[in-house]
Amino acid sequence: MFNNKKRAVNCPFFLLLLFHRFQVEMRKFKQYLIGIILIQSIGMGADITNQLGASYYEYGGNYEYSYYNLSWYYGIIGDINKGSLQLPDTEFSIYLSTSKSTYYGSMYTNDANLVLKTDLFANQKFSPFLIFQWTFDSTTALDYRYNPGIGGKVRLGPPGFSISYAFLGEYYKYTGYEQGQLLRHSIRPKQKLYPIEGIEIVEELYYKPENGNFDNYLIENILSISVDTVIPGIAISFQHTYNLNSLPPPGYKKEDTFFSVGISVEL
Repeated sequence: MFNNKKRAVNCPFFLLLLFHRFQVEMRKFKQYLIGIILIQSIGMGADITNQLGASYYEYGGNYEYSYYNLSWYYGIIGDINKGSLQLPDTEFSIYLSTSKSTYYGSMYTNDANLVLKTDLFANQKFSPFLIFQWTFDSTTALDYRYNPGIGGKVRLGPPGFSISYAFLGEYYKYTGYEQGQLLRHSIRPKQKLYPIEGIEIVEELYYKPENGNFDNYLIENILSISVDTVIPGIAISFQHTYNLNSLPPPGYKKEDTFFSVGISVEL
């Protein structure tokens, strides 16, 4: 996986064509981002969620360390009717997060994550979707990884439980290595629970093996808890994240964990 030569992708011609098309569309994601925000102008009776989150802490004295995290989620769901364009129960969403920390004034960690998603029939038993993901993380030597993809979600079993599958293209680069590209599967069970009024618990587990090479895979487990406060629109949020990269760069560990406590505000 890690060498100084670009890696060839062994896949049928139509997949390469699709992969190239995804790359072209990725360059247009800024217009897509604007389109999501403005789509309410053609949505009828749309429901909008606009949420900001933040956390910060700082140590001083024996050692100087500071950390902050910011996140933003914007989602709009409704029936879109614009001429011949008829998209019932359609959801557009953006999720953006970034965190940074310094140790004695020098950058210690630096990462960011962006997810753009379009769901058709979002609240139905089956929902097809398009997705674009971009991330970087200095602590794992990941300069960038972006994944355009297509997939579907199925609601199963108890309320709040669903399973999704996506087929992803992937471009990635680690510090000191050439850019690589591959195709990846993504399988994700998700459970939402509301044990009592004002508390939401969400757990997601992502398993992302490389197409044709199941020794190369990513795992991400995200547990989020949101507790409403007495102030309307403000909640305390807790999140624990576990990440595993089966083939990390030389000198880096396979596993990373992260826990944060913060405040989220509905706008």
